Amino acid sequence: MSNNGNKFFITTAIHYSSGLPHIGHAYETALADTIARYKRLIGFDVFFLTGLDEHGQKIEEIAQKNNMTPINWCDHIYTKFKELWDRLYISNDFFIRTTADFHVKAVQKIFSEMLNNNDIYLGEWKGLYCIGCEESYNEDEAIKKEDGLYCRVGHKLIKREEPSYFFKMSKYTEWINEYFNEHSDLIIPKYRMTEMRNNFIDKNLDDLSVSRVGFDWGIPILENPDHVIYVWLDALFNYVTALGFKQEDDSNYQKYWNDKNSQVVHIVGKDIARFHTIYWPIMLHSLNMRIPDHVIGHGWILSEDGRKMSKSFGNVIDPHYLLDKYDHDVVRYYFFKEFIIETDNNFNENKLIELYNSDLANIFGNIVSRLIGMLHLYTNGVVPSKGNSSVLSEAKQQLLDSVEKNVNIFNIKQVLTDITSYGKKIDLYIEQNKPWELNKNNKVDELNDVLFNIADAVRTFCVLLQPVLIIGTKKIAQQMNFTDEMLKYENINDLSLISGLKVGTSVPIYERIKR
Repeated sequence: MSNNGNKFFITTAIHYSSGLPHIGHAYETALADTIARYKRLIGFDVFFLTGLDEHGQKIEEIAQKNNMTPINWCDHIYTKFKELWDRLYISNDFFIRTTADFHVKAVQKIFSEMLNNNDIYLGEWKGLYCIGCEESYNEDEAIKKEDGLYCRVGHKLIKREEPSYFFKMSKYTEWINEYFNEHSDLIIPKYRMTEMRNNFIDKNLDDLSVSRVGFDWGIPILENPDHVIYVWLDALFNYVTALGFKQEDDSNYQKYWNDKNSQVVHIVGKDIARFHTIYWPIMLHSLNMRIPDHVIGHGWILSEDGRKMSKSFGNVIDPHYLLDKYDHDVVRYYFFKEFIIETDNNFNENKLIELYNSDLANIFGNIVSRLIGMLHLYTNGVVPSKGNSSVLSEAKQQLLDSVEKNVNIFNIKQVLTDITSYGKKIDLYIEQNKPWELNKNNKVDELNDVLFNIADAVRTFCVLLQPVLIIGTKKIAQQMNFTDEMLKYENINDLSLISGLKVGTSVPIYERIKR
């Protein structure tokens, strides 16, 4: 079970500071958090990064509309994200803001190195530009409407012609094709690699504009301060500047990025998979840097009727609404038990309530309540000594194997499905072995065996649910009097730890929601 010595670096995309956090931000960050927590649980040395992308013309314009300076606007948005992350119990090790001085200086050094290596040149940019997406478009990529041309997410495009520095993406078209051939697991799900090939790589890559003129809210290029560094070169390198790249202390960079025993994983929305799976690997390769192991491109959260959430449709779900109305645990549980990472998913509040009642209240909460009640009735509230092996012992070992396997392929949905199935087996075990009849017939040894096996099973699902049910598992541990040692994954098969354990009082962990 030990993964000592193995390191794991996981990131979200850095969220753009143009507006308040929404349910998509909450889902992505909670997903990365849950994977990070599972990796820590099974013994990995984890570094979890999230943060904000705070540069660009759109930020400058929004700040002006709100009678604020750009940095004051970014400070305001930072407090809103921090507030939501606290409510979601996000366990990030670092929160990067791209306005941080260390990031600014490192990106300037990176740009200069690329310029000196002749991977960047000064040219003339002419075409369509989306301020909202910070992305360039060819005319054949734009969506034509009566009043003009629009980007794929509905922002109106503007025509621009201005000097710009370009990164020589075209130079690396053959290399990225070969890299895709040799690393078929770079992109999760795999079908997104086909999308990247068909949409962007099969035709020769265009050189990428990496600077802008005409506004100041960005990182100035040292060699030509009239230009600020374009958002994608600035933003993507946050993943390494946050670790100390191009800084005096780069120990975290050496530990979590350069070390061959460290796995590097980015979690991003499918709409920015292109930048993370084509541009980012190419930029890293140009600097002779390591390429991430995996980029997970998750789908969108859609409204119940399958439409994309939009303020204009009136179907946006505020994550604070969910956290105000429901137990914190059920929001996380619903995200990962119900949603499939590889696809878009429709948000359904009725399904959230159904999962809460069926799984959290009826299975996990109810089993804990029944066990504590039986222990107080039959053994003065004490877990008996280790019993004989049972069907639960076999199910436990199968569950542990499955959890490790699925955590390592980032399939949290299957992890929770298997733990829920295990909970149902505990219920069945109780009904088949009827502790109340064993007590009535004075079958003390058999009763003790059954109660011990149920207690071991409760500890098992309590340990394994810690990365998702942050509060609920603490309540279970408090009522069962589980110590920190008992809740460590490495001790999950040490049955002696719970022999003779005196349990506390049962209070409902999850109250059923009445509809």
